[in-house]
Amino acid sequence: MAHGPERFTGRILGVATLHGKEEVIGPALCGRLPIAGYRAINGADTDRFGAFSGEVKRVLDPIEACKAKARHGAAVSGLDLVIASEGSFFPYPPAPFMACDEEVLVLFDVREDRFFEHRHLSLHTVFGAEECGSWQQVSAFAERMKFPHHGLVVRAKEHWSAGEVMRKGITGFDDLRDLVERLIAQHGACWVETDMRAMMNPTRMSVIGEAADRFAEELATTCPACGACWFRRTAEVAGLPCALCGQPTNAIKGHWLTCHVCAHQRMIPRPDGRSAEDPRFCDHCNP
Repeated sequence: MAHGPERFTGRILGVATLHGKEEVIGPALCGRLPIAGYRAINGADTDRFGAFSGEVKRVLDPIEACKAKARHGAAVSGLDLVIASEGSFFPYPPAPFMACDEEVLVLFDVREDRFFEHRHLSLHTVFGAEECGSWQQVSAFAERMKFPHHGLVVRAKEHWSAGEVMRKGITGFDDLRDLVERLIAQHGACWVETDMRAMMNPTRMSVIGEAADRFAEELATTCPACGACWFRRTAEVAGLPCALCGQPTNAIKGHWLTCHVCAHQRMIPRPDGRSAEDPRFCDHCNP
């Protein structure tokens, strides 16, 4: 069995999604790998593994959820090369007042029962939720969330229960106002949030495309020792020297690349070309 990118030659890539992700994932992988084509997998119910709006709780971590989606996609399609993705939104750890989007992609090679994984973190996100007691409050929230270009979800309260009203994929002002005013009249308030499904959130879709581009680049990169594909970043290396005193700082100076087959490693410099850190961030110069 070939270990390099030629392992993908002539194969059809199945994208396990209900939300149009094949539009950005397929071209990214087909552009860098010798894949013959791609298609969304009809009948792959990926929502069964969790929904942003809460009808189905996600019980698996993102990697395991992707693996489950990919296995499910392979089972219902009969394809032997399937990719799935999973997004998570949370406060950005270095600056918790900012939201970030972590997109996980997993490629499942059924022939070898092997998974290839990729994580991508982005601060480029349109993500929010708010309890609103008036149309004016909803309208202001919708404007901040780039509505109607980005869809919204509306329900009576934050935590949805079976049988309660919830509308997803709202992209029209009249539909939004009618539902909001009805819920406020009945309950005194309503809960409004961004619809984070990829086809309803163009910003998220673009981040998935970025993740797919980087994943494709990793998959196409071969190990200099054994020729296997997926010679990828596995760790960061701190110690970028201070521009004033030359002492190592906490800033990243490079990355380790590791082969998943022979475990060969190589360190590469940071991709932005920076060779020194600002003395303001040096513990020696600015303790």
